[in-house]
Amino acid sequence: MKVDKSIITPTQYCKYASGACDQSMDNLNSLDAFFIYPSQPKHMANTIMECLKNLQKYSSESKWLSWEKLHVSGQIIFCEICKAIRSAKLIVANITNMNFNVLFELGYAIGLLKPVLPVRDTSYESQKKIFDEIGIFDTLGFQPFTNSKELSKLVSSKKVFSPPVYVKPYLNKNSPVYFIRSPIDTEGSIKLFSCLKKSWFRFRTFDSREIPRLSLHEAYKQVLSSISVVAHLLDDDRTGASIHNARAAFVCGMAMSAGKHVLMLQEGANHQQIDYRDIVIPYTEANAIPQYIESILRETANTLQSFEQTQVPLPKELLERIDLGDIAAENEIQALSMYFVKTPQFQQARQGHARIVIGRKGTGKTAMFYGIRSQFAPRSDKLVLDLKPEGHQFIRLREMVLSNLSEGLQVHTLTAFWHYILLLEITYKVLAKEVKIAFSNDESCKEYNELEYVYKKHVDVEGDFSERLMTLVNRLINEFPTKKAKEILTPDITQAIYRSDIKSLSKILIKHLKGFKGVLILFDNIDKGFPTHGLKKEDILIIRCLFEATRKIQHDVEINGIDCVATIFIRRDVFDHLIDMTPDRGKESYVNLDWSDIELMKELLILRFRYQAPELDGSFEEVWSRLFDPHVRGESSFNYVLARTFLRPRDILNFVRKCIQIAVSRGHERVQQDDIFTAEEGFSEDMLNELRYEIRDIFPDLPDVALAFIGADNVMSGEEIDLRLSEAGVPENKLEEVREILLWFAFIGICMDDNESYSYIVSYNMAKLRATLKDTKESDMIYSIHPAFRRILSTVNKNM
Repeated sequence: MKVDKSIITPTQYCKYASGACDQSMDNLNSLDAFFIYPSQPKHMANTIMECLKNLQKYSSESKWLSWEKLHVSGQIIFCEICKAIRSAKLIVANITNMNFNVLFELGYAIGLLKPVLPVRDTSYESQKKIFDEIGIFDTLGFQPFTNSKELSKLVSSKKVFSPPVYVKPYLNKNSPVYFIRSPIDTEGSIKLFSCLKKSWFRFRTFDSREIPRLSLHEAYKQVLSSISVVAHLLDDDRTGASIHNARAAFVCGMAMSAGKHVLMLQEGANHQQIDYRDIVIPYTEANAIPQYIESILRETANTLQSFEQTQVPLPKELLERIDLGDIAAENEIQALSMYFVKTPQFQQARQGHARIVIGRKGTGKTAMFYGIRSQFAPRSDKLVLDLKPEGHQFIRLREMVLSNLSEGLQVHTLTAFWHYILLLEITYKVLAKEVKIAFSNDESCKEYNELEYVYKKHVDVEGDFSERLMTLVNRLINEFPTKKAKEILTPDITQAIYRSDIKSLSKILIKHLKGFKGVLILFDNIDKGFPTHGLKKEDILIIRCLFEATRKIQHDVEINGIDCVATIFIRRDVFDHLIDMTPDRGKESYVNLDWSDIELMKELLILRFRYQAPELDGSFEEVWSRLFDPHVRGESSFNYVLARTFLRPRDILNFVRKCIQIAVSRGHERVQQDDIFTAEEGFSEDMLNELRYEIRDIFPDLPDVALAFIGADNVMSGEEIDLRLSEAGVPENKLEEVREILLWFAFIGICMDDNESYSYIVSYNMAKLRATLKDTKESDMIYSIHPAFRRILSTVNKNM
């Protein structure tokens, strides 16, 4: 039986052909199932082959095929695999062991909306954690088997085959590039990210350091809404390379089948997987990356121009139209302005009454950064300096330079460093702002050229802010490699930082700034990459000296009659350390991003609900009941969801989005109770993995302490907690410290009078949290595991 042409019609663009598909598919025969699996270990591959024999024996009229039986002589191997995937009614994928070819092909099949059946031999546990961390299989799931008979039964008994994803997202013409960023900032990763930032396209990013796991629905949405997908693959020997490269293989496979432009850059000359060997571009020199980026950006531009300006029809079902946006604010800068919640903290920071915005990861610091910027950036009379460095630059500065200096020289170096950087960046912004009017008359042209001339005396590269920052860091590193600390003097530092006369630059710059009504400096990401609770004195000093430098800039600008405001966004734990190590506490005004007001959470959701479905009028309760079953086990479904979060925007958006995705994939018109339970499993695993990564940064030598509570009671004494930690391998002298960390991260809370109190409820003020139990002995204290973790840890409720 021939295959329906509508199914096998290839995409108009294929990366292998660098254009329209050049393969003939006219004579393809229909397959009942196509099996993809690793060739090693051999006994596992033999199990698949034995399954195929069983299926053929008992259903002779059906056709079953494995990749090993393809006729690939003289053919491009993946082209034959592509034909088999397109002609099969079902794709059976063995995901027992990590195999990049299998993940690439599985992503390819899902990109074609092919029904898939992932299977796993559950007697193999060695790579279970790796698959859990990837995140893709939360929604997709898998079927267990241990032998060929069980596998044959699984395949033959699956009567209805449905694709795992239904709703095709809109093409994102505003941000047409999707970037899978590596979790380690190598030289190549830095160069690639910088090239994308300098391009004429906006792009969206998946960064596992911000969001540890990528769900299937999110991967499908991001890929299908893109024109191009870019992935940076790590060298195999780097920490975390397996998980990152596996995720990239899956996403790029999906992108290939969807006809997207794909760029896979491989660090080093590693052995490449056979499926994508011909499309991966290995590199050893980071300076070669710009030419590869230029090529895919040109392809993106050509494709974007060729699209017909037609309106894509909206999905008919209401639930399918709901799009909560991206969890990462960086990926939805433009849309964010449509549903940004203007909290009281935002109003304070916007009005210049707060020099510091603090909040734990996921509370919306970056969203506020863009929200404030959008208020002022369009104004021609306001100079807005928005700086978002990458944390690795400061790690290198600390390790290579500051460690060689006395504390006095550290302060001098960092203050001069930041003052110099800020002056150059303000100058850069002024030049960019004035270029359109610089040549309107001779006088303005002369003044512009004068500023540009002085500026170029100080600048080595014309890259983005991160590259300019790294250039200065490298200059300092290269300046003092052989000198001992006692040999380094203040003039040496000053000379190394300032390339030319800084006073003349400052004087000319002030003259130009008088043409503006004010200067706004926004600084985010300075603590990106800083470990939670593992901060060094030099880390805090970097931030302290940034404040000193901004104060100096403000003073120099304001004495010339120009209004200047500087706002710095930092994590809550970093702020606590900053206060502890700052002699003159209370000098800096700050706001704390607090979402304890439930009405703000409701506004956060309803604005996003109405963005794609404006007909959702009425109160929040009315809108919620149209989209969700009102109750879960007799409790308000909204309260049920909210109780399993840390009252952070990222949490609530992640949970609600999972609920909607699962309901839509099941064909439900409204999110039902079982959809919420299923979403809770994935969300709970997200929360647990995020916690595990953060604790691993603090205690890299300790076991995975969070997993010590699998099957535990929801409510425990301190003694019971210590017992579980001890059994997991935590030394006795570390027990109290680990318990305090679990309390700070809200993994556990304190119980009192049937109420549970967690750290985020008291803005991570641990003294205030414990003050509620000041008359209670440590041995009598009762702790509870936060509801966010109970589902994935299978904890037990004593009262049930």
